[in-house]
Amino acid sequence: MKIQYRVHNSVTISNFLPIKAGVYQSECKKFELLLTSATEAKTGTVLSPKLIWRESTRPEVGFSVDHLELELSLLPEGGGYSLFQHGYQSWSISRKVESTAVDKPPFLSFLQYSQENIYSKHESKVGKFISEYLTLVFNKDTGNGILYAPIEQGEFGTKFEVVFGESGNVTSVKVIYDVHCLPDLRPNAKLSIAKIKVQTFKGNPEGILAKYFEELGNKEGPGNLPKKVPTGWCSWYYYYTKIDQKTILDNLAKVRELNLPFEFFQIDDGYQKEIGDWLVPNDKFPGGMRILADEIKRVGLKPGIWLAPFLVRKKSEFFRKYPEAILKDQNGKPVPAIYQPLWGRGYTYALDITHPTALAYIEKVFSTLVKEWGYPYLKLDFLYAGLLPGDVYNKSLSPQARYRNALELIRKVVGKNTFLLGCGAPMLPSVGIFDGMRISCDVAPFWYPEKLRVFLKDRDALCTRTALINDITRSSMHRHLWLNDPDCLLVRKKRNKMNEAQTKLMASVMAVSGGMLLVSDDLTKLETDRLDLLKKAFQLNRECQAYTPVPIGIFQNEFPPAMYNPAGYLGIWNPTEEEQTIRFAIPQGLKTKAPFLDFWTGTMVDLRVVDGHFETTLPAFGSVVVSV
Repeated sequence: MKIQYRVHNSVTISNFLPIKAGVYQSECKKFELLLTSATEAKTGTVLSPKLIWRESTRPEVGFSVDHLELELSLLPEGGGYSLFQHGYQSWSISRKVESTAVDKPPFLSFLQYSQENIYSKHESKVGKFISEYLTLVFNKDTGNGILYAPIEQGEFGTKFEVVFGESGNVTSVKVIYDVHCLPDLRPNAKLSIAKIKVQTFKGNPEGILAKYFEELGNKEGPGNLPKKVPTGWCSWYYYYTKIDQKTILDNLAKVRELNLPFEFFQIDDGYQKEIGDWLVPNDKFPGGMRILADEIKRVGLKPGIWLAPFLVRKKSEFFRKYPEAILKDQNGKPVPAIYQPLWGRGYTYALDITHPTALAYIEKVFSTLVKEWGYPYLKLDFLYAGLLPGDVYNKSLSPQARYRNALELIRKVVGKNTFLLGCGAPMLPSVGIFDGMRISCDVAPFWYPEKLRVFLKDRDALCTRTALINDITRSSMHRHLWLNDPDCLLVRKKRNKMNEAQTKLMASVMAVSGGMLLVSDDLTKLETDRLDLLKKAFQLNRECQAYTPVPIGIFQNEFPPAMYNPAGYLGIWNPTEEEQTIRFAIPQGLKTKAPFLDFWTGTMVDLRVVDGHFETTLPAFGSVVVSV
């Protein structure tokens, strides 16, 4: 166990040595660590750490704490284990990995900090992994497993380092707290660190994960969520930034003409004059954004709008007027937040969301969008930028704490009746603020990652396949932490490289998940057969949305083979290029007698029961949804 701190650029790593049971002192004598634990048969062991500053004076100028690392003693016995590696934010891949794999982040640094935790240093060694916020280790042969997870948000980021031996045995599990600030270290000050749950279990890792999300939601979540989830249209995945007033109105008219069961109509990126100048529409929207909101309401829909509140570009009026509110590094240079060619050449930067000028601007923007323009649905994107490292105005706040403070300000300004959707958002510190949360990378009109992203070894590279993996593995967050947003459904034929089977598989996963469902096609050009698929997807989603689904087989394949929704639907799919016999354990309580009819076609599904497992043979990219 150790703590890392620095004075200016001089870094010190100090190990903790035991003094007596549950009490440890750092070798540098500056810190004391208290560790208590409580064990209950049903809930496992809860570890409660406290960090104490033992110097008689406050820290010297330039002092800051990087991270605290604790070794956990409860490890599984034997070998043959694999890992559920959870991602940091919406777009970070969350999936099963084998103990022999390499935890390799994206090759390019800007892809890593815009998709993963910039404070995590993956060593790219065989069998050594970092899992953000939580992790599960599981042996699918014996059914033995352990969950490691925080039971609360805490002031600091939480992650786990898991190390495997050659036989798949777990040799080490550490919990690491990302502090990265100067906490208020008065003499004998105690810092409460997030408590950690360590729970052993036998079989059914999906159920353990779902129960954990339920417990976390009960403690930190938003309270009662509506039975209905947002459904509607989004401009992004057909038009991207090339939207204008006419495009929006043409699709709006088509919603009513086609009698689509939508509640929301969301304008995405492309309306603003510049990233950061959210209250100044560009020339393609001569009537302004309030008029469009009024028009959307006039046809009986609720208007939604996109923004990236923590981003700013150099060309923006805000950047020119208020350079002091831009996040800067130790050399006074603006901190890059993303490289997005659709916004022009060069980097886009981050706000210092602890600076009073930035906070005042955020308050003005959200007040205007909701109270003056009349948008009750806001999609907040690229939120990870609020936690990037820099020389912030308020150095006492950890990245997680400053992010949380800014979110609480936004929620206070917009009120409880405004629907807030998070995207590109660090997961744990977002719980309790957002009504909806993107749980995957962006979908795309193609199934596999683009070749360049494969060459760059970008494991988080956007594509429909990767998005659907997260939609399944994170599916049981739905209605516990927020309403899940699996991203937009694409059903069109034109400007879509996915074949019909892949499109239907996408619809199957999204509909059975019961999460938010927005389509992002040009409704004026949608083909008749694809319109029928769209309407059926919304029908199935409507029946599933009041329930929390459970993924099936998260340790069986990287892309789990099935998902069960307690509304009475079981989705089964073959996400490969060859015909496959799909086999998985029958979830408890499911009907196992034929007939089984496919929701999409009404035809009989040959779903067999063999040794306590369901079996069915599906063609390449085939999918079925049956009542059980």
